[in-house]
Amino acid sequence: MRPQFSLYVVLLVPLVLVGLYWSSSRPASEPVAARPQAAIPADLAGTHKPTYPALLPKRDPRYTLAQQVDQLASTGRPSDAYDAYWLVQNCINFQLTGDLAVADGDFMRPANVAEKSAEKLLCADMTERMKTARLELLTLAAKAGIDGADLAFLQTGPFGDPSALESRPDDPLVRAWKAEALGYLEVKAQQGDIPSIITLLGEYNEDSDLLKQHPVAALRYATVVHDHYEMVLGGASKTTPNPLPEEFMQKMSEGLSPDQVRLATAEGKQLLAHAMEKRH
Repeated sequence: MRPQFSLYVVLLVPLVLVGLYWSSSRPASEPVAARPQAAIPADLAGTHKPTYPALLPKRDPRYTLAQQVDQLASTGRPSDAYDAYWLVQNCINFQLTGDLAVADGDFMRPANVAEKSAEKLLCADMTERMKTARLELLTLAAKAGIDGADLAFLQTGPFGDPSALESRPDDPLVRAWKAEALGYLEVKAQQGDIPSIITLLGEYNEDSDLLKQHPVAALRYATVVHDHYEMVLGGASKTTPNPLPEEFMQKMSEGLSPDQVRLATAEGKQLLAHAMEKRH
């Protein structure tokens, strides 16, 4: 029920996520150009779009949306809770954007008219209670470390309202939510999850106070992302420049002692090696 990607797409996801992170981690109403960015490569800029597109979930047409969500939620399994979250979130995305993608072999394609009609029918019964309950399901999945749940938690925003990060940044509840979101990202990042590392690095880059609190961690994750791009793009023989140029790496090193830089770099390389081992 969650997005499934081919190996080819998996390799590209980290590259795409960097651009999507900085263009979509904040509300759509905020122009991208209006946000101050520190040393972000120009080619990472883009128009706002959801990090997670609306996807047609696998479902049994004999059951309503509520029945399918209840069946998944009742198992108590975090992975099922995450699937239940996606069933509802897909409907929210679809009703907001009208966009829908469906699995076609190992790849995704735009939904046709009949598929969109079926999705419209399925989502017609979505209630406000279901929208609220999906947040509890997502939290359960994120706490359990289900792949992608940490990213979805951040993207969904405080209490399902991403705009609260901009409109109420000093609200204790919003700050507590942000700390919780960063905690889920940190756990996955320490496990070598590349998309989580990219997203966490984006948070460090965007939040100067956060960067000041964790400068060594920021450089560690920057090293992972930079070196991962070098591998994906072909190293010395690459024809496409690394999205994280040396200027960015130098920025992440500012204020650190030589010993701290060596430590963060070594830890980053070790973490990347662990991430690559997990893929084999």
